[in-house]
Amino acid sequence: MVEYPRATDFQGAVPIGTWGSSLVPVYDVPSMHSLNQLVGYVKHINAGNGTVLYRGQCKLYERVAPSIKHDLVHEDEDRIRLIESINAVLSDDPCKHFFGLKNREIAGWELYQKLVVEAALQHYGAKTYCVDFVDNHWTALWFGLYEWDKDSRKYSLRINTFQGEEPSIIQKSDYIRKKAYPSEPTIDTITLEERIVLDLRDHAKNAPISFEELVNRNKKKRFAMELKKWKAACQKVKYDNDRIDSIEKTDHLFLFLYVADTNTSNLHGIYLGEKTYTIDLRKALPSTFLRPCSQHGWIVKGKESSYDFNKNIACVIRVNVDLAKEMLGNGMLLSQENFFPNEQIDQGYNVLLERQAGSRIASKYKTLLPENMITDFG
Repeated sequence: MVEYPRATDFQGAVPIGTWGSSLVPVYDVPSMHSLNQLVGYVKHINAGNGTVLYRGQCKLYERVAPSIKHDLVHEDEDRIRLIESINAVLSDDPCKHFFGLKNREIAGWELYQKLVVEAALQHYGAKTYCVDFVDNHWTALWFGLYEWDKDSRKYSLRINTFQGEEPSIIQKSDYIRKKAYPSEPTIDTITLEERIVLDLRDHAKNAPISFEELVNRNKKKRFAMELKKWKAACQKVKYDNDRIDSIEKTDHLFLFLYVADTNTSNLHGIYLGEKTYTIDLRKALPSTFLRPCSQHGWIVKGKESSYDFNKNIACVIRVNVDLAKEMLGNGMLLSQENFFPNEQIDQGYNVLLERQAGSRIASKYKTLLPENMITDFG
């Protein structure tokens, strides 16, 4: 059960439509205060449903899906690579020890061990059935503001292509549905309460105006009021719809607020939900895996490969790129160097690279991971 925010104004944030074929509301935020209040509100109304996690994206896609599902043509091949990699790690005693999987509480628990290894591989760039989330919306903002560049193998700061100017034509988005205008009232749709009709009938007995004329005048007066309300409602819809730009442009980032099923049994950061496994990587992995610590990293995996992540999205927040830049600034904690420490600092990353075929790092260990299984930033 997920609760959607229903309010129409959070410090200036307004709903501008719904996402895809679902009823997930999309809000545009104009300030850090509106962002913080909206995030807090979603957490508040879902306090009994689970933990609200965040995912920042540069673009708005039709669905949130595991990386292994992004390329359905090669899914079977990628699945085999993943299974072989997990089994290889678990068969390597020193590597298994480094992952913290020889602890007496979890020794022999195959499901737990496989989940931890898959979660770690996902967080370091492998194609898995997991989806990355974070529990800090500043971090999520960063991942929507910085885009991966395959050529330079770095994250680059996005540029506002509109340079502060709105496009002259607002294109209809396939993934954000605009609001519908309310039906225009007519004089025929106006009805008077029974109490008013009785009062008019009594008044007509002593008045020079007929009962029918009194009723007609009252209807016209009520119609004028309803027409005024209708025009105001149309202006509000137009204002909201005009804020929906073409999502193919790169002037916005999108934050997904996902309600993770954590109201359940857990051990060492793994929550065994009804349909999902939710993992707090900082609890499940030793801190020698530094990247999850830096990113406030979580992952969620469906128990079935067909699990629909969209159903647990409570809200989508749209943020202008320039506003996100102002909010994040240039702090060291919000930098690629912090979020993606190199293998000399991140021991977990080093262990994975040492065991990956074709890695630039020379190693005495046997190869466990196939080539390009995890992302090599070097």
